[in-house]
Amino acid sequence: MSGKDVSGHVVLKTPAKLNLCLRILGLRADGYHELITWMQQISLYDEVRIEPGGKRILVYADRDDVPGGRENIVHRAARALREASGRKGLGARIYLKKNIPAGGGLGGGSGNAAGALWALNRVWSLGMRKAELCDVAARVGSDVPFFLRGPAAVCRGRGERVEAKEALKSGWFLLVKPPVALSTQEVYGWSRQKLGREGQDYEGKNGPARLGRYEYGNDLEEIVFPRFPELESLCGMLVRHGAARAMMSGSGSTVFGIFRRKGEAERAAIRIRKSEKGKKCECFLAAPLQEMCFQ
Repeated sequence: MSGKDVSGHVVLKTPAKLNLCLRILGLRADGYHELITWMQQISLYDEVRIEPGGKRILVYADRDDVPGGRENIVHRAARALREASGRKGLGARIYLKKNIPAGGGLGGGSGNAAGALWALNRVWSLGMRKAELCDVAARVGSDVPFFLRGPAAVCRGRGERVEAKEALKSGWFLLVKPPVALSTQEVYGWSRQKLGREGQDYEGKNGPARLGRYEYGNDLEEIVFPRFPELESLCGMLVRHGAARAMMSGSGSTVFGIFRRKGEAERAAIRIRKSEKGKKCECFLAAPLQEMCFQ
């Protein structure tokens, strides 16, 4: 899925992701978590519009719960790319039309940042190769390189080391986002209190971490669910309504169920929206993506 040039600017869709498996291996010496995760991009999108020009980078978001300006990860990405290019006079206006819930563990901001890097490389005529863009992306955020590489991958380290994996070819996801937003930094802070520092030099002691071919699970659930038991209850509802399995994505708060057919997921969404626990939740249906988004 490529961006669309419209009279000098670029408009592109940036996807959400789900963590189908997330294993926390410990803490690194730099304070980040050592992890291994299987991620899949899905057909739930934000829209990013980029208008090159001027000497300033300006970022605008259409939702109150998503910051604009320098606080937005897209602004960081644009500044990092400009710095890497050595061309200080580059500028752009960037508009974010948000559909992916914020604070849901779906990588909406990271996907926006990756899309901005791809598009700005194009409209600023920088000519950077994808490997160079990924180096910049890794400095912006742990999940950002994945969105340049997808649609599915196993990611290691703090998430920046991306190994392509075959995308899921079938099935549907029903995402349920309760009316609570979780900070990734805060959730990993809770995890840090529990883990200690046994993850330092994990691969030097144990060899490269591996996941089973279809290994599902999320180690952060044991940190988050005791604090927010409604998330575990929603996972139970998804299974009762036909999901093959249900789990939390990333650091939450979104939970999702995996269904074989779209109709099954649609019927489950109707039941959950009608329930007492689900009536305040947002529900989204999405399919696994099969192709790289930015090419």
